[in-house]
Amino acid sequence: MNDRLVPKRVLNLALMFLATAAVAAVLCALHGLYPDQSLCIAVVVLVYFVLLLFLLEYNRSRRRFSKNRETDYKKIWLGYLSVCLLAVLFSFLPEFVKPVIVFPMIMTAIGSRELALAAGIFWDVILCLVLGFTAQELALYCLMTLFGQILAEAVGEKRAGFWHCTVIFCLSAVLPATFYYLTYQEVKMELFWYGAAEGALMVVFLRLVYTGLVKIRDTEVPEVLADILDDDYPMVRELSGFSKQEYQHARRVSRLAANCAKVVGANEQVCAAAGFYYRIGILDGEPLPESGMRIAQNCCFPESVIRIINEYNGERELPTTIESAIVHMVDGLVKKFEVFDSRTMSSEWNQDMVIYQTLNEFSASGIYDRSGLGMNMFLKIREYLVKEDTIL
Repeated sequence: MNDRLVPKRVLNLALMFLATAAVAAVLCALHGLYPDQSLCIAVVVLVYFVLLLFLLEYNRSRRRFSKNRETDYKKIWLGYLSVCLLAVLFSFLPEFVKPVIVFPMIMTAIGSRELALAAGIFWDVILCLVLGFTAQELALYCLMTLFGQILAEAVGEKRAGFWHCTVIFCLSAVLPATFYYLTYQEVKMELFWYGAAEGALMVVFLRLVYTGLVKIRDTEVPEVLADILDDDYPMVRELSGFSKQEYQHARRVSRLAANCAKVVGANEQVCAAAGFYYRIGILDGEPLPESGMRIAQNCCFPESVIRIINEYNGERELPTTIESAIVHMVDGLVKKFEVFDSRTMSSEWNQDMVIYQTLNEFSASGIYDRSGLGMNMFLKIREYLVKEDTIL
């Protein structure tokens, strides 16, 4: 599948850029930078965002965001916005005690390792440039950003354990006072208390908030799969308005495909969504696979659904997954049933014969050879469809 310029992604990338530029401008204004200094900060922001854009697209192409190549960046944008707002808040805290360790934690939870380090170090640098920090303070914050990313990745999807909490508390309590001494050659006891409070807050964040953010990231694809089948979803309404017959066909295929997936242990949500949008290309006309894939990519459907749409009827590519084989099988069967009149299909014997003949023809054609659909799965699906009372 080829990448396309998708409006949803472009919008969220634009919002990220505006947030970066706006927060940098606010920091410059709040802390009294001269126009020439602000202009230099603007250059840094522009260069950074070009690199960030490359990093986002590079990570997306390798499925590092929610394991979904077709993500719309919405959750990343919201997480990034929280980091931007925290940067403004931290700018008012005393020197050496800004809890920047939270930046990489947020970005690791909703993004990736590379994104966490890039965003964290960038805001460390901006804060230091705007506030006139010493090299020692910049070194402290970059080191805390590195530690925060490592700890967040070590925690992963599990709740932070005793050692994770101990390490983050000790780092927060000890390192600020250490770097302050390197700068001024004097001990400032207040920094130990500030650091201990910061460490306690980071422990709470790691224990209670971080895992919640990870779950939000990991539910992106299931949430999208549920949303795009809702009656109020724009594409659902558009298909219904385009043709009631197509809409009814899509609902039938969606329901039966999900049930067949359940029988063989395949992904029910993917089959339901792909079954509904299998012929969505009809909205733009022939060729249906290409038109359907273009529509699905513009809507940022999950990659698994887009792939099945691209494999419509085996015209461009044969089914490459079990879910794709199921959707193809069900769509073909429903089309056969819709061709016959109700009197012909009123006989149970006629229904069974159509099911056996249609599915056996599909299987014998070799169209499912690359899908991973085993004979045992095929027989289970056929048996379920034979027993199903409401094909239409």
